[in-house]
Amino acid sequence: MNKNMNKNHYILKTYCDKIFLVGSGNFWYQKTESRNDKTLLYKIYSCVLFFTYGFMTVLEIMAATMGDFPDDEKRDSVTFASSHTLIMIKFISIIKNKELLKTLNRKMMMICEAHEEQTLMDEMYRIVKINVVAYCVAVYGSVTFFVFEGLRKFYDGSHFVTIVTYYPSKDDDTMLASIFRIATTLVLLVMMLSMIISVDTYTMAYLIMYKYKFITLRHYFKRLRENVDELVAAGKARLAAEKLAQGLVEGIKMHNELLSLSKDIHKAFGTVMALQLCQSSGSAVSLLLQIAVTMYLLLALFLCNAGEITYQ
Repeated sequence: MNKNMNKNHYILKTYCDKIFLVGSGNFWYQKTESRNDKTLLYKIYSCVLFFTYGFMTVLEIMAATMGDFPDDEKRDSVTFASSHTLIMIKFISIIKNKELLKTLNRKMMMICEAHEEQTLMDEMYRIVKINVVAYCVAVYGSVTFFVFEGLRKFYDGSHFVTIVTYYPSKDDDTMLASIFRIATTLVLLVMMLSMIISVDTYTMAYLIMYKYKFITLRHYFKRLRENVDELVAAGKARLAAEKLAQGLVEGIKMHNELLSLSKDIHKAFGTVMALQLCQSSGSAVSLLLQIAVTMYLLLALFLCNAGEITYQ
């Protein structure tokens, strides 16, 4: 896809393509054969994927509530169980609002589109990339630490473990148990990819794009004032008054559309952002420093971009 097209279109279209690939469904507002989430094969793929995530989360909850594990693994089980439960709720929230998000994608591209400046859109695209890359590095950096910790335990004579689940037990070092522990680690890697694409960075990108809509509107009013001042200076007061009246009407209309858009954004992503606050707080009271750093980074990115929207 040509990146020189409308940057909002490019970002949202790219996200919808990736979201479709990770099994969350088709979020694009236009129907296409290549992104049909109604086919039997895709439904099976999506169900298997999310059933696996859910099954692993249930085993983590069982480990946290009923499992007999060493203190360090018990702490890990509690943190993972709570974090992954919140992630599953995030998934449900986003998928439940799929139709709303389709409409939201269309509105996000159309509002203020005629007045967007290329340099401003390039800046927005760069900010989105920086935020997404920073978060991806933080998430998979944390996962890498857990994998290395699991390998360290293995080489110290214990078993390899990253995700603590009810099965296998702490004393089970059989081949089947080892395969299961490796499998849960692989599921974790895939689950993090789905979380990054379908939920966290998707929400983050929306906040950034929405912020730049207000910046575009502010630049529109600034240009309007400059154009009116030039007409007044040239002695064309009547033309200046007409241009001012027309410009104000269009600007107020765009402003009202943006305010209306905020309600849809809150409805679509409000649960995700609220749960992120809970997830960050939960990680803060655990000893899993890697998770705490990652969750605080995402919360900071959410809050910074949301704060910028208020400022604009």
